[in-house]
Amino acid sequence: CNDIDNIDECLAFAEQQGFMPQDELAEAKKVQAAIKSGAKLPGNCRSKSECEVYCTNPDRMEECLNFAQAAGFMPPDELEEARKVMAALKRGVRPPPCMGSGGRDACESYCRRPENFEVCINFAREAGLMSDRELRESEQMLAAIRRGISPPACRSEEECNAYCSEESHIQECIVFAEAAGFMTPEEAEMARKTGGKGPGGCLGEQECRAFCENPENQEICFNFASEHGLISEEDKLRMQEGLGQMRGGFEMAPPEVRECLERELGSEKIAEIKVHHNFISKE
Repeated sequence: CNDIDNIDECLAFAEQQGFMPQDELAEAKKVQAAIKSGAKLPGNCRSKSECEVYCTNPDRMEECLNFAQAAGFMPPDELEEARKVMAALKRGVRPPPCMGSGGRDACESYCRRPENFEVCINFAREAGLMSDRELRESEQMLAAIRRGISPPACRSEEECNAYCSEESHIQECIVFAEAAGFMTPEEAEMARKTGGKGPGGCLGEQECRAFCENPENQEICFNFASEHGLISEEDKLRMQEGLGQMRGGFEMAPPEVRECLERELGSEKIAEIKVHHNFISKE
C-alpha cells in the first residue's frame, strides 16, 4: 500500500475496516480523485512519505502546490500563503532556516522563539504574509525584545488572551505589553491594580464593553470603576443626580404613570433603579 498504483484497493480496504482516521482517509481520497483526473504526483513520487520528502525542497514548491491545488487538500488561505512564500523565494528573499525541513509546523515552532523573531518578521514582510497592523505590532514586539524584555509564551491573539488570563502570567504579560507600547504606563499601572481583569473577570476592551453594556451588569461595572478609581467624583455625582431625578420622578408620578412604567420596564427593573440609587447615595 506504499505504492500509489494500489491506492484504489488499499483505500477501499482501509475504509471498510476502519484502519484510517477520517481526516487522513478524506485526504487520500482527494489524492485518488486528482490522479484519476489526470494530475501527476510531484516528481512521480510513489508514496506519501516519498512525496513529503520530495516537497520539502523549496525549489519544488510550485510543482507540489499545483498538485495540492488540483487535489484540493490545502485550504484556500494556506494555498494563497504558500504561493506568496514561493514568489518571495523566486525574488531571492532569504527564508528562515526552518523552511523545507518540516513544513508549516516546524516554522511555527522556530518563529515562536524570541531569538528568531527578526528573521521571521523580515521574511513575512517581504512575502506579504502580514497585514499592516500585524507588521506594526510585530515591530513593536521586536523593539521590546531587543531591549531584553521576553515576550509571553504565546503566538496568536486568542492564544495570548488565554495565556495572559492565567494569574501566574498576568505580570509577565503587562510588563511586555507596556514595553512594546501596547499599553500606556497608566494602563499598565491600572492593569497591575486590577490583576489584568475587568469587572466580572472580563478580558480585553471588547469583552469588557460587551459585559458592561448589559444592564444586568451595570452595578458590577460601577462598583469596579469606583473601587479602582476609573470614574471621577464628578461623573459619580452626575450619575447620582440622574438616578435621583429618575427615582424622584417615579415616586411623584400619578398612579397610572407608575403602573405604565412598571408594566413596560418590569417591577424588578424599577426596584433595581431604587437600589442602585441608594447604593450611589451611600458612596
